Amino acid sequence: MMERNESRKYLQHWLNNSNRPLLIVGAAYSGKTFFAKSLENEPQLAAIHYCTKIDPESLETGTILRNIAWQLVNRFPNLVIPKLASVTFLAHQNSALHHFLIKPLQSLPIPKVLSFILIDGIQKEIIPLINQLTKSLPSWLKLVITSRTLHDNELKNFDRFVVLNIDENPNELIDFIREKLPQIDSDCVFECCQGSWFYISQYSRALNANLLTLPSTSRSSNDDDLFTLSSHRCNFIPNGVSALLAAIECELPTHLNLYLQLITASRRPPTRQRLIAAIVLTANRPTNLIESDLHECEPILECTDPLILNGAWRERFISDNECEEGHTLWAQFIQRTGCDTLQTLIEFAYHLAHSGELHYLDRIRILREFGADMIELKCPVFDYMTTDLLVKAGAVILNQRQQKHDFVFACTSGDWTSVMNLLDAVSIDELRSGLIAASSRGHADICKLILQADPHAANYVDSQQWNALRSAACNNHDNVVDLLIQNGVEVDECGEGGRTALRAAAWSGHECVVQRLLKCNANVDKQDAEGRTALMAAAFMDHANIVSILLADGASPNIMDNYGSTALHLALSSGAQTSDHNETVAMLIKGGANLNLEDMNGRNCLHIAAYHGDQNLPTIIDFIQNIDAQDHNGRTSLMLASSQGHLIACQQLIEHGADTDAIDEFGRTALIIAAISGFLDVCEMLVSFGADEGHKDNDGAVALHYAVAHSDLQLCKSLITSTTVQATDTRGVHPLLIAGQRSSVPIVEELLKVGAPIHLQSHDGLSPLRAAAISRNEKVLKYLLEYLRKNGEKLELDELDLDGVPLIHTLLVLRDRSMVTMLLEYGASATVRDSHGRSCAHIVAQLNDLKLAAIVRKYGAEFEARDEDGRTPLMFAVWSSNYKICHYMLETIGVAPNAADYQGATALNIAANNGQRDIVMLLLRFGAEPSICDNLGRCASDVAQLAGHDHIRKTLDNCRDSYSSFTSIDQQIDHLLIYRQSNFKPLP
Repeated sequence: MMERNESRKYLQHWLNNSNRPLLIVGAAYSGKTFFAKSLENEPQLAAIHYCTKIDPESLETGTILRNIAWQLVNRFPNLVIPKLASVTFLAHQNSALHHFLIKPLQSLPIPKVLSFILIDGIQKEIIPLINQLTKSLPSWLKLVITSRTLHDNELKNFDRFVVLNIDENPNELIDFIREKLPQIDSDCVFECCQGSWFYISQYSRALNANLLTLPSTSRSSNDDDLFTLSSHRCNFIPNGVSALLAAIECELPTHLNLYLQLITASRRPPTRQRLIAAIVLTANRPTNLIESDLHECEPILECTDPLILNGAWRERFISDNECEEGHTLWAQFIQRTGCDTLQTLIEFAYHLAHSGELHYLDRIRILREFGADMIELKCPVFDYMTTDLLVKAGAVILNQRQQKHDFVFACTSGDWTSVMNLLDAVSIDELRSGLIAASSRGHADICKLILQADPHAANYVDSQQWNALRSAACNNHDNVVDLLIQNGVEVDECGEGGRTALRAAAWSGHECVVQRLLKCNANVDKQDAEGRTALMAAAFMDHANIVSILLADGASPNIMDNYGSTALHLALSSGAQTSDHNETVAMLIKGGANLNLEDMNGRNCLHIAAYHGDQNLPTIIDFIQNIDAQDHNGRTSLMLASSQGHLIACQQLIEHGADTDAIDEFGRTALIIAAISGFLDVCEMLVSFGADEGHKDNDGAVALHYAVAHSDLQLCKSLITSTTVQATDTRGVHPLLIAGQRSSVPIVEELLKVGAPIHLQSHDGLSPLRAAAISRNEKVLKYLLEYLRKNGEKLELDELDLDGVPLIHTLLVLRDRSMVTMLLEYGASATVRDSHGRSCAHIVAQLNDLKLAAIVRKYGAEFEARDEDGRTPLMFAVWSSNYKICHYMLETIGVAPNAADYQGATALNIAANNGQRDIVMLLLRFGAEPSICDNLGRCASDVAQLAGHDHIRKTLDNCRDSYSSFTSIDQQIDHLLIYRQSNFKPLP
């Protein structure tokens, strides 16, 4: 997936510098969801939710909050989320949000790193929820939302937000165009797409599926016009999303609208099987034809099962009036197959409500026949029209007094009266979930009620490995902890996850609860499923006071978790730079931590501290047996510090005797590792301490090989010597070769000053000049050409590579017109041939690129040239079915249509063999002779017959008979002219 780097940089800047939420706006299909999906692996993203009309539940408060909460629990395992009923979110949105999400988040210790929640594609229905989240989320958890462009009056709802208009940066869209549609002029596509990322994606998919063909850039056959008629260059690209959809629709099945309406009308995306069944039953189309049609429609589908339309196709029939037929067909399908569940009956009502009165005049009676008058609804369903129809059919919407209250919600909100009233009517599962919820909020009186009703509830562990004691301990409710212990709860009860109440209290930093649990003989060294102890949890969170208490109670600092980490390993891995962190580290060392123990990666505490640039590094060094100890990858502490750019840590290690030239399993030194990441200050410091710039790793590369890829002149200068500029790796690549591909002119200039070998090729024949050209590094290529010219050296632009291909051919294949032109201007030959005798004209003929053809023709390309098999560029174009370039060569250049290759085949023979009727007619129009025979005595008609193209054979026979009926040369010429004018339409 392409990175939106500029937008990502803005997001990171906002996250680190603003205390306000962020609103990302943009026009429809401007890549907002694309950007949101690209952030899914962002380390600071805590949760993401996608709102979409194709899944109406995604816009419901309960769905949004549950989805976000589930992701937050995975990120913060000590988050206690109560199990609230769906109706609670509808009836008590603000209160439900507070008790379900906000209070649990506020109970967590403040994380060391800021995080954010992202809600994509907000709609007006959820604006109240967004405003509540904005006011309520803790400061360490920020909110990002995306929306289509809003009017000024709509923006008033988001006056707290920083606004990022994603449409204002066209560079990202242009990069996306170049990635998806490299074969089309990006300027043309940018003009025609009107800012729509969907347009680009759908156009690319349509081309790949052969629904559309590559556009012609101009109608003109004049070379100069190919460069100057900019007003016509986009004429053959669909202008806007609507035009693109119309062009694609012409190539899709005739029943497309039926499929679109059914998919759009479905409450949820239908499965492939369900859609086929509905069409078979209601539209009487055979299954095999429907399957074939759906296969042809795959280029416009985001998902093929269930069937989800891509982008703007979803809005083709967005209004009820446009989609009535789809709703009617679904209603017919359900009516015929039956309503076996309440959900199906409500779905039936939904389609009846939206199918229009003309289709179903007696909708109320039909619903009653299916039992709608027996339904009791806790809340309105789907939308107003559906609910209204159900009520008219006899369904009843219960008011709040008639509904059963949410027991868990009453427990978490401390509603003692409701808990008392519901206690005898709830299930055992509700009782136990209610106890965990009440424990997490410190409602001791409610906990006592539940324990009286079900004493065994205290030992219940839910699916997220919470029990009442752990829940109370994690949230610092010592009164509930006392109550539970008095009721006989086992202090080390923890379920399959192994996370005890002591571990939870230690992680949260609750000193009183920790001491209370220890007095009750909690196992101080009990390990969870990952091998983690309470001491490890406290150490990672830098709770020095808890660490002290646990150590005093006999906690072992050298127990290892499943990954081989000790409490000190985990403390050092947090990356904190606070006084609490320093105190925690000191406490663990004083408490007997063994700093030389290695984790599963072979890293001791010095490795971890160096990697994170920990302030306690000098203290840790004093306890380490070998400062140059290597991990399982052969990396020393100095290498790990240099890999992260920790200058001070590197300096401290070297001052304590670390070896600057130690090598890892890849043969790399700390200097090479720093150069790979582009850390200038670390490289300069290592060189000043005597690090060897000329050391080669296992690939034969020196630090300079890696440095030139960063376009950092000062970094390169710190590593350039007369030796390093000449160094070649195992592939024969030297720094100038890499610089030609990736760097800037100043770096190339600096390398050449010190004697970099400008003519030295790699083992696969790559020279700096060729490297710059192939990488489209235009500025560097121009500099190298000028450098060679200035020094009177031979340019050698026509030299073949190891595959026998000249550079100009390679650039033609890359369709890089500016680079091709530059090379030709500097003296590259347009007539140069590859090892198979193919010229530039052959290449452009195969590419079907008129602009490139005009360029090479201007510089002397021979369009009558023959390759080693005697084939002309025209024959290449015919073989590739390139009508456009065939027409250009015949009409503009005037190539001979009857040239034969060494097997005697003409372009007409080739077109006849391939069944290319349009090209056959074109060749005949420009004088191709159908009676010419190849070396086996076959004329074009014979070839067409052998290939099974009878329609081509008949055309050729008719033309040949008419042509040969004239005996004299003059008669044949006159007739041919008449034949061409009367039987062939002029080309557009």
